[in-house]
Amino acid sequence: MKSAMWVLALGAMASGGCKKDRGVEEPLAAAPAEARVVEAVPDDVVDGILARFARVSFDTDSSALSAESKALLAENAAVMRTWPQVRVLVEGHADERGTTEYNLALGARRAAAVAQFLQAQGVSAAQVDTVTFGEERPLVTGSAESAWSRNRRVEFVVTSGSDRVAGTY
Repeated sequence: MKSAMWVLALGAMASGGCKKDRGVEEPLAAAPAEARVVEAVPDDVVDGILARFARVSFDTDSSALSAESKALLAENAAVMRTWPQVRVLVEGHADERGTTEYNLALGARRAAAVAQFLQAQGVSAAQVDTVTFGEERPLVTGSAESAWSRNRRVEFVVTSGSDRVAGTY
């Protein structure tokens, strides 16, 4: 189902397109900011956005972005600049090693590193929120490197900009 919302033209409706007595058409008044509705991102574009917003992985005890992660995030930033109504929540995660406090701080540093990179690529700070879950939401369970490496990550949740807001990517 494709749905589009358009900017409200309250000024046009109020004036009824009337001309002033002097015969000059009155310019349309801008709608108040709270009455404006931004066009939703079309569903096919949302699919493309979500397909690009893959998990970003990290090395042990690190919030440094790899070259591969930067390339992926640069593509994400390009999409977000094109569709400024898209908002994302950047979720930072850690593996089970370390204390709860340490892993929460590490997840926060990872999410912040991604948010800072997106902003350096021209994405508005208003489009990106961050949260940390530390080790509390593992992607996979297990106490081996194969599990730990998949849990050291940042994931994206599209939170607005579409009529069909989807889950975590």
